Amino acid sequence: MGSSRREPAAIAATLSAAVRGIRRVVRAADPARPATLALLRDFGWQLTQLTGELTDLAALLAEHTGCHLEHAEQVCHADGEPGIPHLARACRDLAGLRQALDTAHTAACEYYTEISQLSPAPPPGSRVGHRTATSTEPR
Repeated sequence: MGSSRREPAAIAATLSAAVRGIRRVVRAADPARPATLALLRDFGWQLTQLTGELTDLAALLAEHTGCHLEHAEQVCHADGEPGIPHLARACRDLAGLRQALDTAHTAACEYYTEISQLSPAPPPGSRVGHRTATSTEPR
């Protein structure tokens, strides 16, 4: 059986395509035409998925970056200096990114939960789900 694991280059290519796709649709969106509640709910779900996957990606990058720390003598900075301080800083930056992405994921989940509880209001004058002061229904 073959492995479903991807090589780093394939992950980078997939991520690049995803970023281009997101950039394209966000820039093409018409702010004068707001999304329906159903679409907002779908966007919220997709945001929870995206932030979760980005958190996983940051964890994977931390693993890959950490592997270079194990062989730090094989890495140097562009100016010829040892690469260890830069690798260590990059690992700390990824840890901070993972925390920020966890926070973003929590916010996306909360957005999805709140938006999922909304539905369009009934038309004015409609008695569906609401009692009006002029209602003839028994109380």
